[in-house]
Amino acid sequence: MRNKKALVFVLLPLFLSSCSKTNELYTGGAYDTGNFETNYYLEHNNVDKLKIGNVITKDASSVTHISNPSRNSFIEGLNPTDQTYFYKDKNGNEQSSFLEWNDDIPHDDFGFGYGPTKNLISIDNSFAYGFLSRLYDGRVRCDGYYAESRVQINKTGFSTFFPKELKQATYFGLSLRGQTSCEGFEYSLADINLNIKFYKHNVLKEENDLIEININNLQVPSNTHGASSLMLFYFIDVFGLEYQKYIEDIIAISIDFSLNSINGSSVDFSKYGTPVDDKDDQNNPHFALMLYEMMLPDSIWN
Repeated sequence: MRNKKALVFVLLPLFLSSCSKTNELYTGGAYDTGNFETNYYLEHNNVDKLKIGNVITKDASSVTHISNPSRNSFIEGLNPTDQTYFYKDKNGNEQSSFLEWNDDIPHDDFGFGYGPTKNLISIDNSFAYGFLSRLYDGRVRCDGYYAESRVQINKTGFSTFFPKELKQATYFGLSLRGQTSCEGFEYSLADINLNIKFYKHNVLKEENDLIEININNLQVPSNTHGASSLMLFYFIDVFGLEYQKYIEDIIAISIDFSLNSINGSSVDFSKYGTPVDDKDDQNNPHFALMLYEMMLPDSIWN
């Protein structure tokens, strides 16, 4: 009996971390209803009530990369050293291994996958709590149609406070894909304008600077049966050599988007639910962004 109990405790974390069973982690299965129209996470968690001082807007369209890496390939736009795991072997010798994008659980052959090594929970355990912890746990992809497996947003997006203040980071990454609620868009490309807003706390003025990064005409693979793509940009490419002063003391983030077209055909927005009413519209097709992982690899928090 003791051995059976031990086996249950060993297997339990595997079930709880299953890509298609994340609803087991959250009371009531919120946002994991199995119904596309009711799975939208639309919370802004009072971030929209922050007092805003300076507003700084940057266009990162030309310096943003997005790709769906194949096995044993480097991620487009990522410096090779940022996809390499450096460690010392048992003899104290310096070693390195390639971080595979498609391995989102630790493996025995060499090092770890990119997600398990670079996720925010591995940097600071304060990211391990709450509904959005699923965006910080290293599961960068998910096989299957399970649209509600991570976080699903419509055009109005979502906002959240970070558990700590950001002090240092070099790049931002977002593992994502698109998804429609109707057939006919298998393995398509959705053209979107993505807006990422960082809120930087200004202690002296008792307010917050809004750092808005716009990425226009981002080509997001959609209806990909769960295969995700990594979108990334380096802060130095967005802000220049003094990028650190823009990102230090960031306390919150917002992400929203607008849909321009799917497979080059302009979208008839009269047939897609309005931003606020998407979740209540049962008659028209829907488009959502499926977010799998939000990354600030090798970042420092306080």
